[in-house]
Amino acid sequence: MKSKCVLIFLVVVWLFNMGKGIGCGSKVNAEVNIPLSTWVWDTKKWMLNQEAILEKLQEKKVTNVYLQIDTHLSPSAYRHFIQQAQAQGISVYALDGAPYWIGPSGLEEQEAFFNWITAYQAQADEPQQFSGVHLDVEPYLYKSWENNRAKSILQYQYVISQAAVQSHELHLPLAVDIPFWFDEVPFKNSNGSGSLGRWIIRYADEVTIMAYRNHADKENGIAEITENERKWGRVLSTPIEIGVETMASDEGEYISFSAKGEEKMMQELGMLLTKCQAENPPSSIAVHHFDSWLQMKP
Repeated sequence: MKSKCVLIFLVVVWLFNMGKGIGCGSKVNAEVNIPLSTWVWDTKKWMLNQEAILEKLQEKKVTNVYLQIDTHLSPSAYRHFIQQAQAQGISVYALDGAPYWIGPSGLEEQEAFFNWITAYQAQADEPQQFSGVHLDVEPYLYKSWENNRAKSILQYQYVISQAAVQSHELHLPLAVDIPFWFDEVPFKNSNGSGSLGRWIIRYADEVTIMAYRNHADKENGIAEITENERKWGRVLSTPIEIGVETMASDEGEYISFSAKGEEKMMQELGMLLTKCQAENPPSSIAVHHFDSWLQMKP
């Protein structure tokens, strides 16, 4: 009987120590109390299955959704979804952007996007309105980035500065996605000089760092590659969100959590938050993207 009690005690102690460590599994968000965000690209599919997406968003404990705008859908679909999401404590941001936005037709596309949001917000009741604007432009994928970097950066800065004005006219925050390596991209033009990453963090209201690595605390891990951005976010009072990838990638086995599974991803995120807790912690975690997240193994 005594040996059984000793064994039970040891098991309890082991479980307690495991709970204090990184093995927090899919409950990491609840334990560390940090918001989770996700990108929804296949808008048409989910707006036709709103009950399903709302249920899954709750399961994943998502608090912010970046919903790509499909202007072919009826505004009533968005109104219904946003109202139901807000009732569950989920904020919905209008998502758009593309590399060609820094090209000749980009400003027209940007104007059309903001015109749509303006009309939508005016027609929607407050519980049905978007909570912010979220841009994912990725200018480095546009053809001019390699052969005319200076011009591309200047045009990208114009896109962001215009978006800030347009968002603020709607009384909405502007959130911007940038890759982790923008801190090492220099610029010198009519906007001043310095790091492009720092300039974005100064100009945007919220910034999501696409820190696509599947390890938190090793060399070239998520904590290390976002160090500058998290520091600048604190100095400039801009919330810095850390984005991770769950879509399969052919850029290297260290990019995505796709093959590792959700439990491993949550363990690494737990490690990240523990490491960053004392100095420049992120404001939230974003999982790219919703559909690939759902398809992950446990």
